[in-house]
Amino acid sequence: MLKTTISKIACSILFLFIFSPFAQAQQKVQKQDSLLTNYLKYIDEADMKKHLSILASDEYEGRETGEKGQKMAAEYLANRFKELGLTAPVNDSYFQKFELTKTSLAEFRIETLTGKIELSKDEIIVTSSFGEDKNDEEHDIIFAGYGLEEEGENGYSSYKSIDVKDKIAVIIMGTPKGKESLIPNEEARKSVYLQMTYKGKLAKAKGAKGVIFITKKADYTLFNEMYGHYFKEPKWDIPSKEKKENKPEFLAALSTEDKLPKLLGYTDKKWKKAYKKWKKKNETILEAKAKVFSEMKIEKVETENVLGFLEGTDKKEEIIVLTAHYDHIGIIDGKIYNGADDDGSGTTAVLELAEAFALAKKEGHAPRRSILFMLVTGEEKGLLGSRYYSDNPVFPLKNTVSNLNIDMIGRMDKDHNEDPNYVYIIGSTMLSTELHNLSESTAKMYAPNVKLDYTYNDKDDPNRYYYRSDHYNFAKHDIPVIFYFNGVHADYHQHTDEVDKIHFGKMQEITRLVFATAWNIVNREERIKNDN
Repeated sequence: MLKTTISKIACSILFLFIFSPFAQAQQKVQKQDSLLTNYLKYIDEADMKKHLSILASDEYEGRETGEKGQKMAAEYLANRFKELGLTAPVNDSYFQKFELTKTSLAEFRIETLTGKIELSKDEIIVTSSFGEDKNDEEHDIIFAGYGLEEEGENGYSSYKSIDVKDKIAVIIMGTPKGKESLIPNEEARKSVYLQMTYKGKLAKAKGAKGVIFITKKADYTLFNEMYGHYFKEPKWDIPSKEKKENKPEFLAALSTEDKLPKLLGYTDKKWKKAYKKWKKKNETILEAKAKVFSEMKIEKVETENVLGFLEGTDKKEEIIVLTAHYDHIGIIDGKIYNGADDDGSGTTAVLELAEAFALAKKEGHAPRRSILFMLVTGEEKGLLGSRYYSDNPVFPLKNTVSNLNIDMIGRMDKDHNEDPNYVYIIGSTMLSTELHNLSESTAKMYAPNVKLDYTYNDKDDPNRYYYRSDHYNFAKHDIPVIFYFNGVHADYHQHTDEVDKIHFGKMQEITRLVFATAWNIVNREERIKNDN
């Protein structure tokens, strides 16, 4: 009997010895789950509407980088971080200030040797020009037909009897009759922009130093109305510390068919004859000489990222960065582009994430790892704010375990018009299997109604979304990322992207998903591993 009792006691002690740590671990998991669920409710659509209605109001003038509205937005965001008790991490400031260069076309014209101006910056769309300083060199201009090429027995080449190397190629839109397959994509055959891209790349590969695309007047007018201001906008960059040589760049311009004869040195009558001969044989070389005049205007622009820092506990040296861009494209032709969805929605989401985590810390539940809430500027100019941070990090990139980036989560795209409960997940599989698996399991537990859509989660996707928002400037440094996105819509980069079209319930659910994912990243035992 005594032996049996002793045996039972020993077994009980052994059981406790083996399973007590397991029980303790289970209790920790349950506690974290309870805390996470509790703080999710502080991410509230009413708060989101309050913040977004201010940031995307006309008063903020479209938040153009370096302009009054962007500065107002930066102050608003910094004040909110201060209210939440976040640390100002940039030498006791919430602003990471930096300088950009804004390069615009001051002068552009092409003159034939007769001295007649054929093209100018006011009547064509210039995608890039010859260098930063004034340039009036003489150039060869050569007619390259449709600017297409197809190999094979029954192939076709616009380049078989001409050499475009170091010349400006003149290319007409469309395809030869019966050769539509030369542009394999049906959408591209109907798009001036896509044809410019497709044909321009081929001409550049052939050695051309530039291309002047020729299209019908009606197509030019439509293209100019839809896209003209994008191509005429200044080019922005972060100044390089290294001295650059002033080398000519590739020229790409769009003009109309009525300019073509004189551009190539023909009268209208002689042009009709030469053009007819070319269409019949695809061999005639039509070449002229002209001078290209270009002069660039370079301005310096001061701007700032807005950073708020929440220190962790036992793993505080490790950082997770939560980002969105708060800039938009300002005022164009008197219309204010408020960018409620792009990216007022992501900016508002980061404010809500900051509030929930700050409250958790205030109540004694600080995250184990630290969190940097970063709202960046200059995204619309080429991801410049996040690029500046990744080149000049406030906290070492080697200590940055992950970046979760939010850009446009307040609307639905055409594929989800009737289903708001989705979010495109981009980048989760690119660098870390652990991050992807954590994202999946978190969504199932804390956001079961939000479908994770991986349609664009591909480095080779033609839309290139993986490269088009601020997470990329972390991913290129091998930091695991997730980009939360809801796709483009009819109001994308239009003055009609307004607050009254935002689906705040959808924003709330996606932001709660991001919060839960971030919570699990900052509180797990091991840091997220990069295994790809």
